[in-house]
Amino acid sequence: MDKQKGVNILDTRNNARHTTGNQDTSYYARDRYVGGGRHAGAPQGYQPQRRANSSSARSCGAHARPTAQELYPDYINKRKKKFRTKHILQGVLAAVLALVLVGVGYGIWYTIALNNALSMGAEQNAAVHEALVASEAGQPFYVLVLGSDSREGSGTSDKEYESGDQQRSDVMILVRVDPSVRELTMVTIPRDTPLTLDDGSVVKINEAYNIGGAPMTIKAVSNLTGVPISHYAEIHFSELEEIVDKLGGVTVNVDTELSYQDALTGETITIEPGEQTLDGQQAQIFARARHEYATDQDMHRQNNVRELAEAILKKALDAPLFDLPNVVLSLASCVGTDMQTPEIISLASAFAGGSGKMTIYSCSGPSAGDINEAAGGIWLCYENPEGWANLMEVVNTGADPSDVDVNSTAIIP
Repeated sequence: MDKQKGVNILDTRNNARHTTGNQDTSYYARDRYVGGGRHAGAPQGYQPQRRANSSSARSCGAHARPTAQELYPDYINKRKKKFRTKHILQGVLAAVLALVLVGVGYGIWYTIALNNALSMGAEQNAAVHEALVASEAGQPFYVLVLGSDSREGSGTSDKEYESGDQQRSDVMILVRVDPSVRELTMVTIPRDTPLTLDDGSVVKINEAYNIGGAPMTIKAVSNLTGVPISHYAEIHFSELEEIVDKLGGVTVNVDTELSYQDALTGETITIEPGEQTLDGQQAQIFARARHEYATDQDMHRQNNVRELAEAILKKALDAPLFDLPNVVLSLASCVGTDMQTPEIISLASAFAGGSGKMTIYSCSGPSAGDINEAAGGIWLCYENPEGWANLMEVVNTGADPSDVDVNSTAIIP
């Protein structure tokens, strides 16, 4: 460092800040004096410099080096704001990422749980798929819903089921589904519809389930109605009670008094006519009732089943949108189907938003019949291919088929 008389050239980093006289009081000179202490050797009266924004500096009025905030306030404030914004964005992104990960995890769990609940087993799934025909994307399709009935240990009695090892698809509903217009059309297949087997013998169509399971029933209904069936769902009557109870009951119109004695407990259960909210056990009685009607027993039963099915659908779809996945998962444990989770979710989403925004049509296939001696003296519906063709022509268009005359074309022996 060069020194000249009366002038000290200090701190070349700051472009030779100067002082005049022998007393050096520049900011950087305070540490230039060497000796016993940090400020030893300083001129008489020397005071260490303090930052301008310190309390002591402000109190004594000492000269201080300007801070960056004082020199460049706009720039510093902009940097601080940018820093805060960056950290806020990082926090938001972290929260969104956490929600996405949780959502993905729940989605995977939900898919697995729903598939497991709906699965009919690998062997039956494979057999059912062979009988089904894939639908075209975006087009209406048909689903066959079977209600299979085994009375073993059920507390109900019917001499047709005395052995307890027989299962029949006493409820067969062919459903046309059109998500694009939120429309369902339910066609019940009378259980007494004749079915000719390969050996030429004639049985009721509900026997197909006991003979060849779901695949045989699917093929029989498809041949009868002349439409391809793309999906299949199966509900056991014992599970119908659970479905209704999980929904908190359903409301239907009961057209006659139904009185029933439980074979296990001896308890008599009576359902009064009129609009009634039924629990699971009462819903079973309502769906099975036949002998309470003097005539057209199976026709009354079909009407009851369709009304109950419609009530269940409406109750499920009227659930709040955010709760719909839980409702679907809860009911899935009572249903077996070939449909996979993405298809179920897509279908539920299409019809979500309340039953008031959808259209449901329902009707029955030809049901006129009589005792058929050639079939061993059992009661069978008459052969009626024309009646079925006329009915399905209307169903296929998406129109209301309830007024179609399906019995006048029956072939009476």
